[in-house]
Amino acid sequence: MRLKILAVALAGLSLASVAAIAVAQDAVVDPAIATMTPDQKVATRQAAMKEDGGILKGAAKLTGADAEAAADTLIKNFTNFPAYFTADTKDVAGSEALPAIWDNVDAFDAIFAKALEGAKAMKVAATAGDAAAYGVAMKTIGGTCGECHQTYRGQ
Repeated sequence: MRLKILAVALAGLSLASVAAIAVAQDAVVDPAIATMTPDQKVATRQAAMKEDGGILKGAAKLTGADAEAAADTLIKNFTNFPAYFTADTKDVAGSEALPAIWDNVDAFDAIFAKALEGAKAMKVAATAGDAAAYGVAMKTIGGTCGECHQTYRGQ
């Protein structure tokens, strides 16, 4: 009986590991960002942040494929965000990004990395149907967004 429980537990762990690896491999920066003008980068990052905010507001109600799709969007956006914050976007009109971003690029990028890990955890939890882990991942992402906005966003 113990051997059967151990086998089931190991199988579950293996599936979770495969899911985590699959999620990690999907995180590739969109190469089109490199061809964007500074104004396009700012507009695109602002739209993506609004999209993320909308997802996080409604994500608790999502399940199954909808929850996975929400996590996929967050993964895509958090992967791309650092590429939108190039030095040439510092002075774009309408940007709320503070100069502290470019003075502390490593700390700034680390916030996005933490949010990306939260989004990946959200995806794994959604795929597994683990509502508790899904909720924890959402809180992690929300806290990370708040941390970034308090430190690096004007207004």
